[in-house]
Amino acid sequence: MEKVALIKATSYEQNEVTTAIEKAVNLLGGIDKFVQKGQTVALKVNLLMKATPEKCMTTHPAVVEAVAKLVLKAGGKPFIVDSAGGPFTEGYINSIYNASGMTLASQNSGAPLNQDYTYYEVENPNAKVGFKFPIVSAIDKADVIFNLTKLKTHSFTGYTNAIKNMFGIIPGLAKVEMHGKYRDLDVFIDFLYDIWTYLNGKVKLNITDAIWGMEGFGPSNGTPKQMNAILASENPLALDYIATQLMTLIPETTPIIRKGIEHGLLEQNPEIEVLGEDLTQMIVKDFKTCEPNNYKPYANYVPQFLQGTVHRVMTKRPVIPKAKCKGCGKCHDHCPAKAITMHPHKNKRFAKIDYNKCIRCYCCQELCPFGAVKIKSGIIYKILHIKKNKNRTTNPHSHHNQGKSETPH
Repeated sequence: MEKVALIKATSYEQNEVTTAIEKAVNLLGGIDKFVQKGQTVALKVNLLMKATPEKCMTTHPAVVEAVAKLVLKAGGKPFIVDSAGGPFTEGYINSIYNASGMTLASQNSGAPLNQDYTYYEVENPNAKVGFKFPIVSAIDKADVIFNLTKLKTHSFTGYTNAIKNMFGIIPGLAKVEMHGKYRDLDVFIDFLYDIWTYLNGKVKLNITDAIWGMEGFGPSNGTPKQMNAILASENPLALDYIATQLMTLIPETTPIIRKGIEHGLLEQNPEIEVLGEDLTQMIVKDFKTCEPNNYKPYANYVPQFLQGTVHRVMTKRPVIPKAKCKGCGKCHDHCPAKAITMHPHKNKRFAKIDYNKCIRCYCCQELCPFGAVKIKSGIIYKILHIKKNKNRTTNPHSHHNQGKSETPH
């Protein structure tokens, strides 16, 4: 039976966070179970972009500090690492370290910040779609990986947590290439699981920062939401399975979890023992969810030559208002489909989207440093999803653990 520790924590005050982290890890067997003396431990955080902890886009530094100290106590050698959504270079990543509080977490804990900006291509003969892909060297060379995630909604995948966080081992702008290569949601998720297959058990522990998460149109331009939870598990999909229920989602209906069950990380209707808090008491019942970019149920009923049209009208689309666009060009630089062009407007530039090329990956919305890119639902999308949303909110299981999960006290 898979186990997930669920601990209540209501603030990022360091003592409270440290106590919650230690309790979660101890419920799973203690830190010595996951790291041996002398092992290098990559603390793989979520550093989406240059943002302060209060924005709730990134793993909070108090969580990173607490985990780093635990690893050091066990005799491990932790270091803090991620490749954010931009160039994987010293100047850019260090600016994110500083803004996100990782520099302070490093100073307080003694765990260094990764300064190795090399990467190389690896092969995965057991992959489903991603047989070759680039990977950050420091993460690949680590003895152990701890996956320190942030629980958020995501305009493309619906939510992001343990499974999705490992996409960050793809260096910088190569993520753009991967989005362009794996445009379909199901195929992109297959690629996420190919990353996990390549890592082959090196990720020993997954810890989720859900003290404050993000709701609405995440992962960067949603709204911070207090959730009061720290979660931990050896199994990343089991962690996601429980974490999504805190967001009022039905796990099996989310594409990442559905595909994860297909990939064998969990059984259908899995037995998951929840250790610590009562899950039913921790669910955030007014959480504003985000529909994933999944048009397939409708596309199956139309001919192949109409698939592109179906995709365009049955998915949400990014919108860039001229008045709000700052003309920085970041969306243009990171668009995998080359669907965004820059145009002059009142002594500045603005970004314009060609919706015939747009693949609805929402990289523009995710990486806009000014929050100018909005997600709009067309009338056809709204009509098709009204009934689905009503079913989700009225489903008697939507506020309870799925499968045979237990919540011992």
